Amino acid sequence: MKTCKKEGCYRPVWGKGFCLSHQYLRQDKPKRPIYKTKDIQPTHKLDFGFDNQQDLFAWLWQEAKDKNGIVTCPYTGERLNRFYNTELYWSCFAHILAKGKYTYWKLNPKNVVVCFPDFHVVCDQGSSLDRANHPNWDFRAWDNRKEELKIEYELFKKQNLLA
Repeated sequence: MKTCKKEGCYRPVWGKGFCLSHQYLRQDKPKRPIYKTKDIQPTHKLDFGFDNQQDLFAWLWQEAKDKNGIVTCPYTGERLNRFYNTELYWSCFAHILAKGKYTYWKLNPKNVVVCFPDFHVVCDQGSSLDRANHPNWDFRAWDNRKEELKIEYELFKKQNLLA
């Protein structure tokens, strides 16, 4: 049985003296040109007033403060100021509609809420058992808001010819 021409390779030949893994070394085939694609600009400018999530989150944090400068989660009643300038600060911002599935609203302030980090985790990854473990948290308000935003998102897509 013939083996690959590549030094140190003893696999069986697949074509023109090289194994399947070393076909790229063949000299008998012309190399295909690499086509350069032009930069594709989005057809619609989805401007919610923010260029990135950090700016959006900073604005939402300022908007969430009450007259005493205290930020409170609307679903759990927990004070959130203790998370400012910590690793959990970024977990205080929850996208109601997931960024991956509802990409056009990633930077929409309607779609992001300042909330308790544990509430964020339960809403994103938790089960009904996790929700049952926190009877004082207002999951009904979260779920109602999520359904309202889904309807608004579909209307937004149709109005902006994104559907």
